[in-house]
Amino acid sequence: MTPAEREELLSLWASPSSNSEKEQQDRAERMVRNAVESWPVFNTVKYRIYTKGSYPNNTNVRADSDVDVVVECHEVLYYDYADGVTGDPSPPYPYQGPWTPPRWRSEVDEAMVHTFGCDAVDTSGKIAVNISAVAGSRPSADVVPSFDYRLYLDPDRRTFHKGSCVFDTTGKKIVNWPAQQLENGRRKNTSTGGRYKRFIRVLKSAENRLAELGHIDDMPSYFMECLVWNVPNDVLVTGSSLSIGFQATLASLWSGLDDGAAHRWKEPNEIKRLFRTDAKWSVDDAKALVLATWRYLEYSS
Repeated sequence: MTPAEREELLSLWASPSSNSEKEQQDRAERMVRNAVESWPVFNTVKYRIYTKGSYPNNTNVRADSDVDVVVECHEVLYYDYADGVTGDPSPPYPYQGPWTPPRWRSEVDEAMVHTFGCDAVDTSGKIAVNISAVAGSRPSADVVPSFDYRLYLDPDRRTFHKGSCVFDTTGKKIVNWPAQQLENGRRKNTSTGGRYKRFIRVLKSAENRLAELGHIDDMPSYFMECLVWNVPNDVLVTGSSLSIGFQATLASLWSGLDDGAAHRWKEPNEIKRLFRTDAKWSVDDAKALVLATWRYLEYSS
């Protein structure tokens, strides 16, 4: 691969969703929103609908443009205390209302089926309700039945991180921080002249190609965003070309993964550790991705 060929490929990989793909993503979001708002049960319920993940963060890559839509119940507030914080000895009275996680999920399921039809809705997933894609009209959408959540930083519950939690079908609680991810990503992208999100798309595109070729196992797209988040800004802006900057990015990732520094890395929300025990990925996964990408792009050693 010549330097010119590499630069052309990276420029293609760094491109966001096309205008037509963006229109289809917007349509999918609107259809899910309309499905919830037209479901009579939700008329007297406090809730919030918003998108999360690569679609609002503008890190979608071409031909890989699904949409994640959160339907967040605000009738109930779930919370925890941060590590090292002892909670107030008189916590709020436990919620006794009807909106349990199974009931909330059930109503979201029914609202989706009512609008999209049984054949287009898959309710068998542990976390999200999937709406199938329609070629030329909309991409697939994952609808996540969630709840309002806070992580309190003091015993009196005066300061907190605001998040969102979802319960899978086994009852396991999973906490997400979409607002922090969005805000932090925008700040880093501005500070790097757009390189941050461009290199996320490049790494996602590389992972798609390498997994398709069987060189690595398929990995969650969010993992690539997390990896690039942990590359210092001054590394991301290295050089005047995408090729030089991305080579420096891969080298920085490899250094941190190889010397143990990666165990201190965090997700873009800056709350969750990246390589925690319950993560869907490992340091070895990251090493395999970085090394395979380096070789595929034929960077010199």
